[in-house]
Amino acid sequence: MFGARTLVAILFGVAAILSSAAASAQQLRVAVTSAAEGAPFFAGMERGIFSKLGLDLKVDVLPSGVEIVNALASGQADVGLFGTFPFLTAVARGVPLVLIGHTWNSAVKNPQSEVLSIIARADSGVPAGDLTKLKGKKIGVTRGAGGEPYIVGLLKQSGLAVEDVTLVNTAPANMATALANKDVDVVTAWEPWPSAALTKVRGSYKVIYGGCQSCYDAGTIVTTKAAIADKAKALETFILGYAQAQAWTRANRDEAAKISTRWIPGMDNETMTLSIKNIPLDVRLSKNTVEGFAQYSIPLLAREKRIPQAFDPAPAVDNRFAAAAQKNDPSAFADLPPIPADKRLP
Repeated sequence: MFGARTLVAILFGVAAILSSAAASAQQLRVAVTSAAEGAPFFAGMERGIFSKLGLDLKVDVLPSGVEIVNALASGQADVGLFGTFPFLTAVARGVPLVLIGHTWNSAVKNPQSEVLSIIARADSGVPAGDLTKLKGKKIGVTRGAGGEPYIVGLLKQSGLAVEDVTLVNTAPANMATALANKDVDVVTAWEPWPSAALTKVRGSYKVIYGGCQSCYDAGTIVTTKAAIADKAKALETFILGYAQAQAWTRANRDEAAKISTRWIPGMDNETMTLSIKNIPLDVRLSKNTVEGFAQYSIPLLAREKRIPQAFDPAPAVDNRFAAAAQKNDPSAFADLPPIPADKRLP
């Protein structure tokens, strides 16, 4: 048997080991939207993927990218997971943000808008696939976030202008309620909110899924220049963990949906399962990223006066972290199509 002094010594030893492990863990503060493409992150947290790599993550789930940009800019977050348009808007206005990976994306595609869609209520008068019938309608959209440039792009390719509709600023979590109460005729947003409308509003239907020919709106993993200077190793480890979590999610979408319901307030399993069914999950950056920003996202924001002027996005894209993940764990990318040589970033 152990004597009292021996037991005390053992307990102190265990406490010292635990304290040392906690102290050696790489700490990052992560802000994430309540969006379906966050499913790999939520799965990575619950399955211990990040902690096994030695990361200690402090997480805030926020309504949209607008709030995450504010958290990054104020130093309250080291990493943000949100959409293309809030990221580019912030960079255009001088916020020192840097893209280091994608939450949802296909590294071999440009343009892309597959995480966004338009959902109509039964008596909206907008037939599926006929965007011209949006004229005169009230559209629920979160102003300043990815749904706004998406609807603007769709209107333009359908021969309509923003002035032909009424945009009603609607929080993502309120989309289904606004549609059910007939405050709006249709809603547009990123997943899981279109799927929430489909499962919660009787008779609702999808008008269009993705389909914006002038949109490049891939989910972004963003950090700050200050975080890169101070926490480059932790960021490299985070992207590696994210890639591994995406690989697991691609193979286990239904289970990932269940996990996500524990992170997204008010979300149910039916909605999450529907919402992540077809989302492309690919952390990799490519020239499609930079070209998509330059060809589609930035000109659209400039035309709509959401940013002061067009700019070169390349300095705000840093591929070193995603490249390191591909080198350190090729198995996490084995099921993804290879990036063509002429589209690879250095």
